[in-house]
Amino acid sequence: MGISRFLLTVAATWVIIGLVVAFIMRRRGHDFYEWLVLGVFLGPLVVPLAVERARFHSIRRQPESPEPLAGRFDLLAGLDGSTEAVDALNTALRLFGGCVSTVTIVRVLDYDSLSSPRGAALQTEASEMLTSVARQIPIDHVETKVLFGRPDRAIAEYARNAGIELVVVGARGHGASEALFGSVTSRLVGDCGTPVFVGQRDGGRDTSDSVNRVRFGSPAQT
Repeated sequence: MGISRFLLTVAATWVIIGLVVAFIMRRRGHDFYEWLVLGVFLGPLVVPLAVERARFHSIRRQPESPEPLAGRFDLLAGLDGSTEAVDALNTALRLFGGCVSTVTIVRVLDYDSLSSPRGAALQTEASEMLTSVARQIPIDHVETKVLFGRPDRAIAEYARNAGIELVVVGARGHGASEALFGSVTSRLVGDCGTPVFVGQRDGGRDTSDSVNRVRFGSPAQT
């Protein structure tokens, strides 16, 4: 009886450690389920591994104050597989399209997609989705980019480094992780040093197939 209770205690401790580590790493832009498995199998031994990985990806500059938009500008849209994100881009193009020089559309994957066995397939899928949407945008200069890390930080950092002047995102993201780990949109609005245009919440349509079927209208002329 004593041995059984001890083993159950150890197993419960391992699972708790796995959950805590997975949650923390997910908040830092890593894959929740991969770190959950590592935590459950390695227990306390996963902690130094997680600390080392988090430190490796922890460089973050302080956001600067947004500059007001003037004249023509470059726009970045974060797409996550939801039609809300595409609808937000469509709305932004209708409102500002005549002033937009370049549109960059990005998809953010977790850091572990860089090295995990399924990472190559995820990157290919993301690139194909971005290319499909890019072909439908009525702007001469459209670029696509797959980023890695926590979505709000990855988008904010890329926008800052690339000189982007307007970031466009949907009001809510793809999947249940938004409710569990917090809204990417709200964190981006709070921390991004670039003005952020947030699309209207529409009830949560979010399938990749419907994203690929979206058709963009002509931008407003100014």
